[in-house]
Amino acid sequence: MKTRLRSALYGLAGVVLFVMLWKAAGAFGWVNPQTLPDPFAVPAAFMNEWRSGRLLPAIGSSLIHYFWGLGLGTLLGIGWGLAAATLHRFDLLQAYLVRILRPIPPLAWVVFAIAWFKVTHAGAAFVISIGVFWINYFATYGAVRHIDPRLYELARSFGQGGYWRRAWSITLPAIAPGALAGTRAGIGQAWMTLIAAELLGVPGMGQEMNAAAGVGDYNAVVVYMLAISLVYAASDLLYVCLEKKVLAWRP
Repeated sequence: MKTRLRSALYGLAGVVLFVMLWKAAGAFGWVNPQTLPDPFAVPAAFMNEWRSGRLLPAIGSSLIHYFWGLGLGTLLGIGWGLAAATLHRFDLLQAYLVRILRPIPPLAWVVFAIAWFKVTHAGAAFVISIGVFWINYFATYGAVRHIDPRLYELARSFGQGGYWRRAWSITLPAIAPGALAGTRAGIGQAWMTLIAAELLGVPGMGQEMNAAAGVGDYNAVVVYMLAISLVYAASDLLYVCLEKKVLAWRP
C-alpha cells in the first residue's frame, strides 16, 4: 500500500508540475497566450462542449471507426506475422513487399481511402488499420522467431509434429505475451492515427478539433485532446485486465 500510495503521489505531482508549467508558459509570454489556452479555463470549456451536445456524439462516432480499424489491423497483423514467421516460403515471398510498404505512413493512404471508400467510417477504419497492422505484424513475427527450437523438438517427440498441432500446442501459447503486448501498443497507435483518419471528414473527435482550431477555439481543442486521452486510458485499463486473465498461467 505504501508503494502504491507513493507512486500515486509522484504521479499527481508530475501532473501538477505540468499544469504549472503550462500556466507559466502563457503568463510569462513563452507562448502566444492567444494560441495557448489557460489550463484553469479547460473545465468550463469541457462543460460548454458537453452542454452543446457535440462531445458525446463525437466520441461515439470516433469509436465506430476506431474499433473497426483496431480489430481489422490486429487480426490481419497477427495472422500475417504468424504465417510469415512459420511458413518459410511465404516469408520469402512477402519479405520485399514488407520492406516496400512498411515505411509508408498511414496518413499517406488517406487519398486512396477517400477514392475507394468516400467519406465514410470504412475509409477512416482503413487508415487506422494500417498503422495497427504493422505493430501487430512485427510483434508477432518477432515473438515467433524467439521461440526456443527445443520446444518444437519436444512436441515432435510427443507426436505433435504437424503444422496445426504444433501451432496450437507450442507456437500460440509461446507468442501470447509478445503478441498481446503488440496488441496493447496497437490500441495506442489506433488513437494516434484516429485524428489523421478523420481528416477524411468523417464525424468524430478529430473533426471537432479541426473545426474548433479553425475558429480559434483552442480551449475546445484541448477538451477533445483530453477526451481522447481519457477514452484511451479506459480502453487500456480494460485491456490490461483482460491480458492478466489470458496470461494467468504466466508466473
